Amino acid sequence: MANAAAESEESGATVVTMVIESRSPHETKSWGRRLASLLEGGELLGLIGDLGAGKTCFIKGLARGLSLREEDILSPTFTMIQEHHGRFPLYHIDLYRLEEATLDDLGLREYLFSEGVAAVEWFECLRGGAEMEYLAVRISYAGANIRRIEFSAADSRHAQIISKLKRRFA
Repeated sequence: MANAAAESEESGATVVTMVIESRSPHETKSWGRRLASLLEGGELLGLIGDLGAGKTCFIKGLARGLSLREEDILSPTFTMIQEHHGRFPLYHIDLYRLEEATLDDLGLREYLFSEGVAAVEWFECLRGGAEMEYLAVRISYAGANIRRIEFSAADSRHAQIISKLKRRFA
């Protein structure tokens, strides 16, 4: 259920935001599939949220929307980068084990600026990430079985994706 959609000015840039509540892992995955249906390749998704909030669950839905098997999506905490090839390559990156990562660590630049879709868990650990053009997916606890999912972007490409998400699914 969509409960808020907004545009705000943040340091001169318009930030497009959409907030929904998910009441189950199935619903969280559905939002991942919906987002995937709007992607064209070359997108950077920054996932932010507490441990266990549902970031990997969301990416399972995203993967399914990219014609991948969600069973193949595992939390990449120990491998840090998993590559999957579907409608577009999906680069599932988990920075949890790193206090801070730079673009040159682990060859991240190659994945983040590719023709595929890069989904980065613990995006806040990426030094300089906030200055990049990306679509933020913030997942937080809103109750025992409820998650608040906030999509936001300041750059026009990712903001247009959120606008389409609002129009088609909110």
